[in-house]
Amino acid sequence: MKKTAFLLLIVALLSACAVSEQTKMERAARKELLAKQVREGIENRHFTVDVRMAHPLRGRPLQLSSPYDLEVKGDTIVSYLPYFGRAYYVPYGGGKGLNFVGKITSYEVAQGRKGEYLISMGVDNEEDNLLYLVTLFESGSATVDVASKNRDRIYFTGDFNPDAK
Repeated sequence: MKKTAFLLLIVALLSACAVSEQTKMERAARKELLAKQVREGIENRHFTVDVRMAHPLRGRPLQLSSPYDLEVKGDTIVSYLPYFGRAYYVPYGGGKGLNFVGKITSYEVAQGRKGEYLISMGVDNEEDNLLYLVTLFESGSATVDVASKNRDRIYFTGDFNPDAK
């Protein structure tokens, strides 16, 4: 009886080790797939960043409860981002802020030291001249830094969304 219990314990331990090794391999495969999706999104100029935190120039970081994102589709940018900060010039009625669809006037990509991609995009809309500095990491995390001619700088943290179309 003791031998049977001992054998069952050994079999259970070995199967647990096999399962944990399998999940490590699955995680590595998912990580590699995500890194590939990030690279392809940048090359095709078609990617989406879902933001979850806003970091205004003045004040403390804010957790965002609503879904906000930044989407790049070829030479078009769809910016649906909140703005917290000081505006130096705002059109009558408040203006659009960072909620607009605009044409990208400049687009540059550089690769950083630790596998991150630094994307610089210039955008002009009816109200302002904006510079979006997007940092995408192969792990899927992202930052979006927005510099404006008429407003204080603000940056956002979030994640690359591989499922967005």
